Amino acid sequence: MARPSVAGQRREEILDALEVCILEKGIQATSLENIAETAKMKRTILRHYIGNRDDIICLLSERWRDKYTQQWQELLTWLPSSNRAEALIDSLFSSRSKESINTTIIGEALFSEAKRLAPIKVHQQHIMQEFIQHLIHEFQIQYPDAESKRVELIAYGIYANYLMAESLLPLGLLDEIYKFKQTSVLLCSQLT
Repeated sequence: MARPSVAGQRREEILDALEVCILEKGIQATSLENIAETAKMKRTILRHYIGNRDDIICLLSERWRDKYTQQWQELLTWLPSSNRAEALIDSLFSSRSKESINTTIIGEALFSEAKRLAPIKVHQQHIMQEFIQHLIHEFQIQYPDAESKRVELIAYGIYANYLMAESLLPLGLLDEIYKFKQTSVLLCSQLT
């Protein structure tokens, strides 16, 4: 009888180790050796299950793209049946935990690799389009008379505010994050 494959488990362990390294050292300073040491594996095992450092970073980016999709599904399910746009804005800019800060740091590290690694650029574009499309969809339902171009531009503005607020999160600039939330609420008021 054949042994069950551990490839999936090993890949997850390697990606978990990369996340730890990003949080401890930053993505630029993280080497294949650092990832292997953190995963308690030999470098050859990393190469066997995923590949080189760039392959591991790209696979982590793919995992995060899928994670964001899952988070959107959970958020959309959680939203109330009325005033969904307001609840969505409130949720996007709500107070954050240590885990949220770590998520932001890892997300920004991956984003920084998008110019260099084409698959990550594709993942980032997917994340952006998904975010904007969910906003557009919710706004069109709540504001059916709003001009579609206005809805789209406001969705892009809120996405920009969200990205800026996320970048301020590790710095603890909560007053500024609140202002980005208020700006997003103001943008939504332009749909009525």
